[in-house]
Amino acid sequence: MKIALVSEHATPLPAHKGERTDGESLHLYHLARNLARLGHRVTVHTRCTDPASGERSRMGRGVVVAPVTAGPRRPLREEEHTRHTAAFAHGLAGRLRAESPDVVHAFGWSSGLAVLAAMRDSGCDTPFVQTFHSLNVSEQRVGLPANPQRVRLEAALAHRAGAVLVNSADQRFELARLGVPRGRVCVVPFGVDVDHFTVEGAAHGPWQRRRSGAGQQLRVVSVTRLDPLGGADALIDTMARVPDGELLVVGGPDPDHLAIDPDARRLEQRAKEIGVDDRVTLVGAATRRELPRLLRSADVFVSTAAYDPYGAAVLEAMACGLPVVARAVGSVTGAMLDGTTGVLLRSARPAALARALRQLAADTTQRTAYGIAGADRAVSRFKWPRVAAETARIYERLLAGAPALPLAAGHHA
Repeated sequence: MKIALVSEHATPLPAHKGERTDGESLHLYHLARNLARLGHRVTVHTRCTDPASGERSRMGRGVVVAPVTAGPRRPLREEEHTRHTAAFAHGLAGRLRAESPDVVHAFGWSSGLAVLAAMRDSGCDTPFVQTFHSLNVSEQRVGLPANPQRVRLEAALAHRAGAVLVNSADQRFELARLGVPRGRVCVVPFGVDVDHFTVEGAAHGPWQRRRSGAGQQLRVVSVTRLDPLGGADALIDTMARVPDGELLVVGGPDPDHLAIDPDARRLEQRAKEIGVDDRVTLVGAATRRELPRLLRSADVFVSTAAYDPYGAAVLEAMACGLPVVARAVGSVTGAMLDGTTGVLLRSARPAALARALRQLAADTTQRTAYGIAGADRAVSRFKWPRVAAETARIYERLLAGAPALPLAAGHHA
C-alpha cells in the first residue's frame, strides 16, 4: 500500500534524530517505520518548521517525510495552528493529487480538517482514517479549557472517517456519547519501543541512590509534567507518609532551567514545607537515551497525572521491568492490569498512594512479580510492530470495503 500519514502539528524527525519530542511525533515515527517494514510505502506529510530547508527527506527504507509550507517556518503555539490549516490543506491537496495514496491517515482534529479539504480539492477518493489521541470532551473533565467548536468538529470528523483510531476504551466511550457509531471506532493502543526500553542494561548513571545496603530507601520515579495536572504535588505530599522512600520527578524543562521554572520552584517549596526536600529530586527533562537507565535505577514507577491520553511513561516503565502504581485515567487503564502489573488507584490521594508504596516497599517478591508481568505485557501487547500491524489491517479492511472491526483491533488481548 501507498500510505499518507498527515499531521499538521507534529513531525517524526526529532524522534528519528534521537531528540526529545512529544507523544504524537513518537507515534508518527514508529508507525511509519514499522509500516514500511511490513512492505508498505509511507509518506509523512507535516507542516514545515525548518527555516533553512523544506526539502523531502528519507527516514529509512520506505519512509519519506514531506514538509508542507504553511505559515511561518517555526514551531507554532497550539492556538496558532488553525490559522494555517487552510494553507496546509492547499499544499497537501497538490501532494495527494500527484501521489495518489491508497489510504490517508490524519492525526489530530486540525489535520483531519486539512485532509478532508485536500481530498475534496484534489479529487482524491481513497479511504480516510482519523486518529484522536485526545478529545476536548475528555480534556474538559479534568479542567482543561472547553472548546465547543472543536467538540463539534471532532464529532463531524469521526462521522466522516472510514475508521477512527483511539488509544483507549475511554476515548471510544466518549465518541459514542457524541453519537459516533461504535463500529467505526477502533482501539489501537499507543506503543513502546521495546528495543530501547528494556529490563537489561545499566541502571544508575548520575542518579546514585542516597543510601545503599541494608538501609536502602525505596526509590520511586515518576515521568510527568510539573504543572498541577501532572500530579507531582500529590507525589511530594505522599513522601511525608513514606519515610523510607526517595522520589525522582522527571519532566519539565532542561535541568539547567529548573531554577527559573515556576512549577519547579513551587514543587521545591512544597517539599521544604513538609520536610521531604532531602528525599525529593527534580531531575528535569531526560533525553531518550538517558531515560531507560533512569527508570531501571528505581524500585517503583508512579503515575498520578490527572489526564494521560498516551500512557507512554507507564508503558516505558513496564518495559523496563518496574512495578507501577498509577491513577486510573485515560490510556493507563488499558496499559496496566490491576493486581498483575501493579496497582491502579481511583484517585491520587496521598494516603492511598502511600499505602500502596509502603506495601510494595515491604514486599520485594510482589514488586518483582509485578515487574516481570509488566515487562512481558509491554513486549507481547504494546510493541510498535504489533501496533503497526493492527493499523495496517484496518487499512486493508477499508480498502476491501469491510467494517473496521474495532474489537479485533482493540487492546483487550
